[in-house]
Amino acid sequence: PNIVLILADDMGYGDIGAYNPNSKIATPHLDSLVKTGMRFTDAHSGGSTCVPSRYALLTGRFAIRATLDAKRNPTIEPGRTTIASLLRENGYATSMVGKWHEGFEKNNGEFNYDQPLRGGPADQGFDSFFGMHASLDIPPFFYIRDRTPTAAPTNRIGAGTSEGGPEGWTRIQGAFWREGPVAPDFKIEEVTPRFEKEAVKVIRNHSAAKT
Repeated sequence: PNIVLILADDMGYGDIGAYNPNSKIATPHLDSLVKTGMRFTDAHSGGSTCVPSRYALLTGRFAIRATLDAKRNPTIEPGRTTIASLLRENGYATSMVGKWHEGFEKNNGEFNYDQPLRGGPADQGFDSFFGMHASLDIPPFFYIRDRTPTAAPTNRIGAGTSEGGPEGWTRIQGAFWREGPVAPDFKIEEVTPRFEKEAVKVIRNHSAAKT
């Protein structure tokens, strides 16, 4: 069978209409998947924040067993079996789109934009990758395709926040990102639509010769 796995940070059990009729978010497509597929009502994340939950999902290990220092080094050591490498060994084509947040090899804690970025998805079992190194609030802001930055973050962006608005949000709700370097082709408000297009492209270009 083909496998499409969607991991959404900060999405609650009650955000999907099929699980909660009082949800404030319209989720018709997810509701349709629930109605026509299988529904699970007792599932748990491997961690309460981005890095450990992703590490546990990718490796099948308790995150406490790893050194989760994604700011400086890859959290997944070379040679570790991942969900992607296991599938690839069994004939699957594997692709990832979105936020990695499991670290890359760096030079004294800094990215080298002129060299291939090692230690990321392309070195952990994925045939292809398009995304960003961490969360949308963590600079530097730039896209990565496989191991190569699409453009170096040569510009700079100021911090963004929705704090103090009519919604009563805190500093980390709504529009929130930190000041820092940004690539010319990286627009904060376009990131999610860009990821959607790249993910759809992966599915449409998928070869029937492979699962």
